[in-house]
Amino acid sequence: MSIRVPVSELSSTVPNDAWCYFVTYGPTGAHVLSLRPRWVTGSDMVFGITGGRGRENSLTNGSATLVFAPFAGGELEGYSLIVDVSVSASDDEVLCTATAAVWHRPAPDVVPQ
Repeated sequence: MSIRVPVSELSSTVPNDAWCYFVTYGPTGAHVLSLRPRWVTGSDMVFGITGGRGRENSLTNGSATLVFAPFAGGELEGYSLIVDVSVSASDDEVLCTATAAVWHRPAPDVVPQ
């Protein structure tokens, strides 16, 4: 089960010190970086990616996916925040604009048989 998150509320949903996996896909397969976003607006964030496969893949595809490890409490305890973003770049930064976001439930407990 997933719960939609309004993209305009992302900057107030994610703690200031939160990091995420920046997931891209290209000709050599998936590439994952661990990064901290710098929020520009409620749905826009910047990452300092100056080179490498993550930058190349995201610019080639124009998109990436961000996966924030569980950080919420209460009824969302254990949920991960997954954000799809469109990507553009300057010389030293990658600008990401959220296009969709969901809280994704934790994996169910597996009972050995």
